[in-house]
Amino acid sequence: MDAISRSLGNGSILPLPAEAGLGDAAPSSGRIGPNAITRLAEAMDAQHGNTATRSLFVAAGLARYLDDPPGAMVDETEVITLHRTGRAQLGLATFAAVARLAGQLTGDYVLRHRIPRPARILLRLLPGTLASKVLVRAIAAHAWTFAGSGGFSYQPYRHGMLLIIRDSPLARGEQSTVPLCDFYTATFERIFRQLVSRKAEVSEVGCAATGARACCFDVRF
Repeated sequence: MDAISRSLGNGSILPLPAEAGLGDAAPSSGRIGPNAITRLAEAMDAQHGNTATRSLFVAAGLARYLDDPPGAMVDETEVITLHRTGRAQLGLATFAAVARLAGQLTGDYVLRHRIPRPARILLRLLPGTLASKVLVRAIAAHAWTFAGSGGFSYQPYRHGMLLIIRDSPLARGEQSTVPLCDFYTATFERIFRQLVSRKAEVSEVGCAATGARACCFDVRF
């Protein structure tokens, strides 16, 4: 989600698709923005301390990122491995709390550094239904920065929106009785609450890990 602002801040405020030349071109292989690594390290450290954080990153083969945090896109397999290792080490419920905090921190980063202030002000002034459509177009234009090689789409409805990630990296190859994409859920909720409605709530209503065809996030506002 690191590049959403390139749509919101292109001079016209309204987001346009990446193919319009206003954003980066998607890479041929799956890569994900560095927030997926750096914010999860921050969340782990906040909730479980430095020792547990290093243990997780060592087990995932990513200890180098604690000493030299990534500043550019990372291979999606590293994010997949980090989440898979976190679930194995901490258990589903405990790691879900870590992933949610990491998603909230990612949302905060996007809001502070990637979406220009004029765009934030305009979105907050618009009716929720219109603001959500403007915002989701920007998200869709740069979905490759968080969905990697997965696909992103959306379906608006009267008082909300359904966000869909097909072949979600966070659920890929996993089997679970509960949804696993807490990082995405929390990131979406933080951004929609700040830019569309303070009452916005996001829940993962379908997850590929539980047998759904895609990971689906219901946004209500």
